Amino acid sequence: MKLNNYATASTARAKSDKNVPRQRFDDLKAVAEKKLLSPGSFRSRANLNGVTVEFWGNSRHQYDFWNLNWNSAKSERVDARIYSAFGVDGFEPSAYYCPELNESIFFNTEYYGQCKSWALGMAAAVLEEKHNTHSIHGACVDVGGKGVIIVAPTGTGKTTQAFRLMQLPNGRIVGDDWVYVDHQEGDRLGYLVGRQPEKSLYMRTESQLRETWLRKTFDESKCENVVMKKTDCEFTDGETGCKLNHDTCVFDAAEECCYYAFGNSRALVPREKLYGASKIADEARIKLLVLLRRDEVSPNEVHLNADEAIQVLRKGEYMIRPGAGPKEMWGKMGQESWYNPYLLRLDHARQEWFFRRMISKFGVKCILLNTRVEKIGETHQRILKVLNES
Repeated sequence: MKLNNYATASTARAKSDKNVPRQRFDDLKAVAEKKLLSPGSFRSRANLNGVTVEFWGNSRHQYDFWNLNWNSAKSERVDARIYSAFGVDGFEPSAYYCPELNESIFFNTEYYGQCKSWALGMAAAVLEEKHNTHSIHGACVDVGGKGVIIVAPTGTGKTTQAFRLMQLPNGRIVGDDWVYVDHQEGDRLGYLVGRQPEKSLYMRTESQLRETWLRKTFDESKCENVVMKKTDCEFTDGETGCKLNHDTCVFDAAEECCYYAFGNSRALVPREKLYGASKIADEARIKLLVLLRRDEVSPNEVHLNADEAIQVLRKGEYMIRPGAGPKEMWGKMGQESWYNPYLLRLDHARQEWFFRRMISKFGVKCILLNTRVEKIGETHQRILKVLNES
């Protein structure tokens, strides 16, 4: 069976401007629409927690991923739009957002990750402003009726720990990337509920290095930018070795592809495909907020009050991984406030208010764990211990 893999011309986020004035944006939109009005474009409306986001683009790859990723919208009202025009002369891969219109334009990039994240960001702008709903870039798992949200920079083990919790007999995954928390509903119920808008998980395929069972799942999924030839791998070790798995190169083991040779290759996996429909949940009652970091000097575990958690989240220090940002920045330290690059209208005061209420008003415990100094199983046990005490 041949892998359903698509290689995009741009394999990471394109350079962007998230504050484009309406007049300039209208000029850019006219260029995009001229391209999209020619034959071969696609439209689709998605429902993101009640917010309707419309996609109009001429990349079949983006369109297919879009429809597999989201639930379709029934509403005729459109709250946000994405125009994605590929093959436009005179433009390098780029992205533009107009806050006044809550619309985005992509030129000459078929990479789905930025398209997905900006859709979430535009929906977040509506939900925060009109519905008092907090959008969190994090994984969410329900464990026996107790919800855990894991917020962390890339490469610290967020997905790994979410999978460990999901694999428990009473564990079910809500989502691996995004959580909506409605504070208006929380005030009525007396507790917070986490939900996510995606029907499929946009997963880094490098997770297959540790979770070897994922190969079969990825083999049966739509993929993006998976390495298909040994000559394209930067981690070969001698004639048949691999610096990552410390064993035989997968291509020399007669595999069709390597899922961990490129840090930004992805698979779009329907949630029920991981462990079956019984292992997924549409919501979770939030009891624990887990923050992760990865360094040589920090303590294994720190319990945080609201002020301390907000300080860590607002600073958002992280190491830039391959595929995220310009290549010359890979391996260097950066800052991503609230560990959420998706927020197109970043309101620090609003984010602080949401997290403070979560911890102070609703009693959600918060711990900060260092995944560098312990094994995966030890970090997992720390999460379980605090969750059981909540």
